[in-house]
Amino acid sequence: MPPSRLARSAALCLGLAVVIGAGQARAARDCDFGAAEQAMAERTEARVQAALPELIRQHEVPGAAVALVANGHLRWTAGYGWAVPDKRIPFSPDTVFQAGSMTLPITAWTLLTLVDQGRIDLDSPVEPYLKGRDLPESPYDVAAVTPRRVLSHTAGLSIPRYGGFGPDQTLQTLNQSLRGALDAGNQPVAIMAPPGVGFAYSAGGYALAELMVRQMANEQFANVAERRILRRLHMFRSSLPDRPDPAPPLAVTYDDAGEPAPARSFSALGAAGLQTTAADYARFVAALLPGPCGEPLGRGVLKPKWVEQSRTAQPDTDNALLFAGSEYGLGMALKTLPDSGNTLVYHPGDNPPNWHGLFAAVPAHQSGLVVLTSAAGGRDLGVALLCTWLDALGEMPPAECAGGGQQPVPGDGIAEAPAPDARPAQR
Repeated sequence: MPPSRLARSAALCLGLAVVIGAGQARAARDCDFGAAEQAMAERTEARVQAALPELIRQHEVPGAAVALVANGHLRWTAGYGWAVPDKRIPFSPDTVFQAGSMTLPITAWTLLTLVDQGRIDLDSPVEPYLKGRDLPESPYDVAAVTPRRVLSHTAGLSIPRYGGFGPDQTLQTLNQSLRGALDAGNQPVAIMAPPGVGFAYSAGGYALAELMVRQMANEQFANVAERRILRRLHMFRSSLPDRPDPAPPLAVTYDDAGEPAPARSFSALGAAGLQTTAADYARFVAALLPGPCGEPLGRGVLKPKWVEQSRTAQPDTDNALLFAGSEYGLGMALKTLPDSGNTLVYHPGDNPPNWHGLFAAVPAHQSGLVVLTSAAGGRDLGVALLCTWLDALGEMPPAECAGGGQQPVPGDGIAEAPAPDARPAQR
């Protein structure tokens, strides 16, 4: 199915999907908001709703699911287009997507719960937390690889991106992947550059973070993340499955030619394994912000001091994940916005073949955005919507918005991860 046909299919369903989304949009609140806050929320909602149909047509995607956080809570969420065209299932706030690197904030928060319990120290060497599964020998100082540097991509670790496994391919275990990932050119997770010197995006580092959580919690990573983060934030449709879970409806994803393509599986769940919905992920974004009725950062899932750590720039993290001049916290990117000096917290998420999404939050406005898509044009659609949303907040968007350009997302222009050969994983 060519991309233009995808766009035409989406156009037929736009009105229906908006109604579905709007029906689940606003939760009642007992707290009163100021007139200025209400006006900002209404303005951003109107601008996003007005922009989306044209962006879907312009970028030739079958649709999208979107959510807005305002005044620190989920305000509005909707789906546009067909999630499963053959079954005439529309995108909705509860359509499931692979979230790609939007998994990283969840992994970081999961590890930080163990930091809070004293089981992991952010600034100690990682090797004791690996319990015998040491990093390969390297000319660089292994003791300089700390959890903080792993979570901020400053540990000098390998593997910028995992390609995933098709439905007929044998999925490696995490331990096998760490020794040599078949979906990343058979690379091991290893120290490739001096730790603590600069930013180098490493999906492999988040596989290592997954191992730390598993070893120190003595439990499978997915179970720990789901119990400590996802369920407590009421992200009930989100999970970290070994294989793509088709129910509730997993959106169809497409290859670069616009043909339906199977969703892939990932050994490194901590780097790329999250399945989620726009509504669910917006609940996580809301937890990055103060609540509307005095609820604290983290909503009791993570203490406010650790939430602050996660959204605070770490040393030597200059990067351009989406916008030049960004920095990085623990699991999320940060950009100082022009004029206001307010901080934009964000992260893109991209899994092959063409899952593309992003989240963004401006804590000064208690506002957030989530957009999830499943076709090739979705990446640019998400950035364009982010720029529109920032403008609606009264912020001057980054320079890339004016030019319509986009900086590389994790893995792009660094090293495209190859899909593994269709053969049994080595044991």
